[in-house]
Formats: sequence, C-alpha cells, structure tokens
Amino acid sequence: MQTGTQFELRAEVCAEMAEALEVYFYECGLSPWGIVQKERTDPYAVFGFFPDTAAADRALGELRAAFPELPEDFELQEVIDADWQNAYKKFVKPWSDRQLHWIPLWDREDCTPPEGSAIVYLDAGMAFGTGCHETTRLCARRLIDFYEARFTAGTPLKIVDAGCGSGVLAFSAVALGFEDVRGFDYDADVLSVCEGNAQENPHLAKIPFSVGTLETGLIPKECDLLLANIQTNVLIPDSDYLIKALKDGGTLALSGILVSEIKAVQEHFHARCVALRGAGFTMDSREDGEWADLCLQLEN
Repeated sequence: MQTGTQFELRAEVCAEMAEALEVYFYECGLSPWGIVQKERTDPYAVFGFFPDTAAADRALGELRAAFPELPEDFELQEVIDADWQNAYKKFVKPWSDRQLHWIPLWDREDCTPPEGSAIVYLDAGMAFGTGCHETTRLCARRLIDFYEARFTAGTPLKIVDAGCGSGVLAFSAVALGFEDVRGFDYDADVLSVCEGNAQENPHLAKIPFSVGTLETGLIPKECDLLLANIQTNVLIPDSDYLIKALKDGGTLALSGILVSEIKAVQEHFHARCVALRGAGFTMDSREDGEWADLCLQLEN
C-alpha cells in the first residue's frame, strides 16, 4: 500500500482514447495509471499517482511516447495519503452476481448482503485488485456457473486461479464453498496483496498462493476449473499449458480478451484442444463492454 504524500496527474480524454489507454494499462499489469468515469454521463479522465514530481514527469513522458495524441495539459496536484485513498472510493463500489458479493473495506459496515451470501472484502489500493474490471467480473460469472453446475458439499473439486493478482477469484471460490483452491502469479509483489486481502477475510479458509508462470505453475490434469484472467498475448502462446492442466470433464475460463480478439482466440484454442485432447469439448463466449471471455468445457 502506498503511504505519505502522492502526486496526481490527471487529464480528460475522449471515449476512444480512454478505451485505447485502458487496454494499454491492462497489458502493462500493475500500472500507476488508470481510467475513471464517475458516472456514465461524465467525461473520462486518465490519472496516475506518483511518489514525486520527477517520477510523474518520467511516467508522463513515457505515456506520451506511446500516445502522442494525449492532451497537452495535465493537472498536477499534491495529495496526502488519505485523499489518495478517498479518490479510489469514489469509483470502487460493491459488486454482486447471484450469491457472490464483493465489498470494499470501507463499505463493510454499511453493506449487508442477504443471509447466506458468499462475501469477499477487498482493499481497492491496487489496480485490477478491486473486482471492478470487466475481465474479472467475466471470470467470476463463470465461477458461479461452475458452482451451480458442479458443486456438492464434500465433493473434491480442484480450482486454480492462474495469474491471480489480488486473489479475488480464488477468495470468491472459497467463499462459495470450494475447499481445494490455490492461486499463482508471475509477479511476486502481488502475493503481499493476496496476504493483505486474506487478513481482511478471516471468515475464509487459507489459500496457498505462489509465484509461477503458466509453464511452471500448472500441473497436467490437475484442474476441475481453471480461471485465467490474463491477456491474449499470454493466453495464445501458453495455451497448451492451460489445456493440459484440465482434468477430463474440466472447465477452462479465460478472460482478458478484447472483443476484437475473441475470434482469433476461439480459433486458436479450438485447434489446440483438438490436437491435445480430442474433439470432445464445447466453447462459448460472453462480452462485457469491450472485453470478452472464452469458456472451454471438456467432455468426460
């Protein structure tokens, strides 16, 4: 978590540029930049938080190199830690689908889900750790679908959250009642975020998180459900590791895919699944904004 004084850069951008920047920030991973829109009728803004003005200047120069058409004038202001945290609270809201509820920490006392809900409390201090992004929600819906189709108390089902980030999907699986859940990410820094979120959810069983890539973090025929909210430029070259990690009858839920990319991803995974596992599988896709997912279901 960042503390002390921060410096914020901010500028309004058009919807087309906001979309392009969002894709760029997503592919960069834990970027200091973000895109916000308080209400659907409000303008978009690109913003970033930095430890000092020199870091802000360097980051803006790098962003301009990638996007020369950025607005000329960015507003720079100094904010204290409390203001920095409160800035996020304006845009991060509770989210739910069916019985699953994601609640920011500051709404813990004010948000009361229905009795029997699966609840995950989250710190919104890290990008893509809040559950706000469409790609995360797409994966969460697939997790709930799997729960409704396959869950029976006491039945051993293995769920792996590949590229776990803040661990929100792994925590959600445990909240729903799954007992054999683990997560991994190539970035060792995010494991501290997972640990922080674990401490905020003492009602959930402990989840093992580790450092790994799709090559090193997956075990062949391990997964009943494999969640991979990553991005297309990783999913396609590492597709074989994902497909091989499924048990017979297993489900693979992919996200981090732009709508414009989904056809290519479908065609690639169809071809690789035929080559590696035979023709016994089905695939379907959903969309949320400019993002899409792909769900691949193997037959037994």
